[in-house]
Amino acid sequence: MDALERIGFDRLGLVVTPPGTATPAVAAPLLAELAHVGVRFANPGALTDGLAAGLGDLIAHVRAERGETGRYAPLFRGFPERLPEYDDALFRFVVARARMAGAEHTDERWRHALDFTDIGWWPASSIPQDAGRADADRRAQALLPRDGRVEWITVRLTGADELDSRLRVWMRDCFASAASLREDVQNDLGILVKRLGVDGLDPADVRFRENRTLLFELLWALDRARLPSTGATPDDLLRLFARLTGGDLSLTEPIRYPRLSRADRRVVVSTLEASDRLGDVFRRRGLWLAIDRGLHVGEFRAPRVAETFARLRDGRHDRTSFPSRFERLLATDFPGAVRLAAAESPGLLGRGLRRLASVSQGAEQRAALIGAVAGTAERIPLRVLLAAAAQLSDNGHTYPRVVFGKDGSSLPIVRQPGHLALPADFRKELLDAVDAAIDARIRAKGDWYAETVHVAAGLDRLLLPDQLRATAQGLAQVERGSRLPAGDAKVIRLFTHWREAGDRSDLDLSCLALNANFQLVDQVSWTNLGNGVMTHSGDLTSAPDGAEEFLDINLARAARAASRRGWRYLVPVIFRYAGPAFDDLAEAYTGWMLRDDAGSKRATFDPATVANAFALTGRKRYAVPMLLDLDTHEILYVDVYLNGYPRARAEREGHDIATLVSAVAGRRNTKVSVAHLALRHARVRGAALVDDPARATITFGTDAGSTYDALHPEKLLADLL
Repeated sequence: MDALERIGFDRLGLVVTPPGTATPAVAAPLLAELAHVGVRFANPGALTDGLAAGLGDLIAHVRAERGETGRYAPLFRGFPERLPEYDDALFRFVVARARMAGAEHTDERWRHALDFTDIGWWPASSIPQDAGRADADRRAQALLPRDGRVEWITVRLTGADELDSRLRVWMRDCFASAASLREDVQNDLGILVKRLGVDGLDPADVRFRENRTLLFELLWALDRARLPSTGATPDDLLRLFARLTGGDLSLTEPIRYPRLSRADRRVVVSTLEASDRLGDVFRRRGLWLAIDRGLHVGEFRAPRVAETFARLRDGRHDRTSFPSRFERLLATDFPGAVRLAAAESPGLLGRGLRRLASVSQGAEQRAALIGAVAGTAERIPLRVLLAAAAQLSDNGHTYPRVVFGKDGSSLPIVRQPGHLALPADFRKELLDAVDAAIDARIRAKGDWYAETVHVAAGLDRLLLPDQLRATAQGLAQVERGSRLPAGDAKVIRLFTHWREAGDRSDLDLSCLALNANFQLVDQVSWTNLGNGVMTHSGDLTSAPDGAEEFLDINLARAARAASRRGWRYLVPVIFRYAGPAFDDLAEAYTGWMLRDDAGSKRATFDPATVANAFALTGRKRYAVPMLLDLDTHEILYVDVYLNGYPRARAEREGHDIATLVSAVAGRRNTKVSVAHLALRHARVRGAALVDDPARATITFGTDAGSTYDALHPEKLLADLL
């Protein structure tokens, strides 16, 4: 599959069909094959026979996107109907160990020791994979019919020229996004820059520093001679050096100077010479002095740079970083520290607003903080202002909270409600200043007086996706803590697939039941294969030939359990019980299907029913993809990885998982929703709201037909933040 066509499918829902006509003999089976993997066309009349040539590659790609790399089969052939009348993992292993007494400890012997079918009990579980049996089970699965339910991916047929044009627009939107981009999106942008070039990109439109750094990194690799004409600033160059050497883009740590040829150094010096922000080197004096030793400015004709660096070397400016100077000043002169932040780092002022407000004392300090916000409103990024307003509105009410690192790691913050709460009058004044700044930033984007706006129902449940850097590479880009309807399926079937790359690996699919207070009340896992609501397909302890585990949630029974047993949330977890990290496995996927017919007479894995799937990545001990809220019948996206002890399991890690998911669920109280942003733009910019999307000139929704698709948010992040 051509890379541009793959990106067009994944990012824009476009499929290129060659010029020509369609004949029933070709079109009918082509449409049927795509329907088997859950793909349909919004404009089937544009189909041509030429699409058949690339059909195999397209279907293989869709299967992979939906978590399928081959035929899958459960360990228990009767899954999910054949439930044990009695099952206890500890008892199973005690009996198995007694059977193993005096025997050689091989995979085959363990499989026999754990097989109790000869006494009419539960078949073998918690056993190494038997490749021969797995192959036979997969061939048997291929003969089974599929579920009649389909979770459709609706795409549009287009020509090659339109694909080219749409990809260029998408590329510009991504770079102009006011938020971080997922790693896979960054990789796709790299492909597009190489294939399509950067002539349509204006670096002045690229505001978010990570995205600017990505653009300059790509230019450096492809055509670094263009760098002096891009308007790159000294800070842009420092971040480029940090990116090239694996450093920190925040510039709070020393940067290693990359190995540069004389021609490379000429490009760097020429870029500095052309910059209208050359004086910014004094803000990062220590970093630039370290780089100056290898730059050899005197070798090049660059009078502005030579004069500036001479003053830099002879100057007596504070060499310490801005954070160090700010913290020192904050301890002795609060108004001075606030003025310093407003002058040198307004973004830090916005991000630290709640903390600064909580440590301010007296009318003078509070007035200084409010004045700094009002005076620097045009320099604080809109997304930072929105986040500050959400935090001030919550006022420390929601705990626990969770912080996500750039690598996707999570840190729960447990405090008592009311932590760092502000007095009501001061909070109102500060919030008024932030709200005025937000409205001013939105108003500056232009009026919508001639526009009508429709905001789809449910967007108040989707959080503004401004931290996508390390989110899972699933079928949609969703911010952690967002909620989507669970649908009307009868069963949610969880699945995990993995394949070893050498060392034995044991992944365990589990599901926790929590009450409304996020306390563990029940679980299904390898230690407890069923509880009448949830059913496990059996535990495999190795995957040389690729292994799968499934776990069914019967939604009707779960609803009854919610009232009778006090259940509120069901939380799937994939434990790395033993073996290499997720990153070191040849394959590792997880996801969930929405099934109507989930009996053993139907294929256990049906790609057309997959609601979401993504690769398991990183080096943590276990993953929590989502939770099911039985009260609201919604899927809440959790998407976190946690560290834990080896041989992790549900009973031991349940408390930590419950704390974390409660923090993720609480994010809706401290973050802005897509609906809030849409409605605020409509109000401030003067648009009229309408109830019918057909009457709207601007629509917000969750489909490709919307002006702003919240599940593919690049345009939203570029235009509205």
